[in-house]
Amino acid sequence: MSAEEKILFNINNSPHVRDGDSTSRIMFTVALTLVPALIWALFVFGWRALVPIVSATAACLIAESACCWWRGKPNSIGDGSALVTGLLLAAVSPANLPWWAAGIGGVFAICVGKQAFGGLGHNFWNPALLARAFMQVSMPNLMMSGEWPHMRVSTWKNLFVDFGGGFAEVNERIKAVGGAIASGVDAATGATALGRLQAAAADAIGQTPEVFRPDWAEIMHAWMGGVGGSLGEVSAVLLILGGYFLIQRKIISWDIPAFFLATVAVLGFALPHPYKVGDIYAYTGWFQGPWLLHLGSGGLMLGAFFMATDLVTSPITARGRRIFAVGCGCMTMLIRLFAGYPEGVCYAILFMNTCVPLIDNLTKPRMFGKR
Repeated sequence: MSAEEKILFNINNSPHVRDGDSTSRIMFTVALTLVPALIWALFVFGWRALVPIVSATAACLIAESACCWWRGKPNSIGDGSALVTGLLLAAVSPANLPWWAAGIGGVFAICVGKQAFGGLGHNFWNPALLARAFMQVSMPNLMMSGEWPHMRVSTWKNLFVDFGGGFAEVNERIKAVGGAIASGVDAATGATALGRLQAAAADAIGQTPEVFRPDWAEIMHAWMGGVGGSLGEVSAVLLILGGYFLIQRKIISWDIPAFFLATVAVLGFALPHPYKVGDIYAYTGWFQGPWLLHLGSGGLMLGAFFMATDLVTSPITARGRRIFAVGCGCMTMLIRLFAGYPEGVCYAILFMNTCVPLIDNLTKPRMFGKR
């Protein structure tokens, strides 16, 4: 057999068809799609939001290098996974998080959430979300910040359409609960949109004692960044655009975000919502929920496009991915409405990450020729 024939009939192990995207190219693409949302967060919250972004990212990179050195493994900082973890951790952190707290979170994400399982590709849970849950338990006062954007009301009115004077009305409501967006004020605190929705403090904002029903102006504030919360909660539109780019590049699959968001929308509209009248808690009727506010508030868009689609911690089969996404949506709404905690995306994804091996086992395709 000639040399040319040997090359022609060369037999190697699978996979036989390879994609041009490497791990580093995928990770740096994900990081770039996060940059516009984080830049918008800097515009909304001010330059102080740069502290958790830099601290969390630097801590993740340093911890990655240190763990690889300690384990005697090649330094994997170049694959970009630690960079993505740091940016995602910053996105689920409040704007006024101290640098040392963000650093602790970054070290935990890499050392415990990733390297303790063997490094990239071996972790069970999303490292950034695992670190977020750890910080929520160990430093709740810092993670439960209700800091509001420092932007002026006039800036909002110039940027977005004024729904018949609705912005003036909603800003008056915000001031009534202690979250005034006033010129010359660096920061203001108050309940987030989901916190107000769950507590239903209608009597505290001068309305008739009934469930809090946001108008179009407040929904626009939630979608475009006029409410308090974490850095990644103020840029729903930019996160959607970034996720769409990742889908077009076939870095993530479309079914996880689509089924996740659809489940939240359906349950957010159909399920009864709790509200409070004095000291008595009650529930609204069915099919009355503000589903648009649920979609635009909290870390839903960040979780649907950037957390739940993690290639390591999500199912590998198409049917499994859809079951996983529906489970994330159901858990999110159950936590938001009935668990006494206004946000449920983090814990919903972590819970479903735990179920991924079982989902993969139950949805694996049947081998050809076998029953």
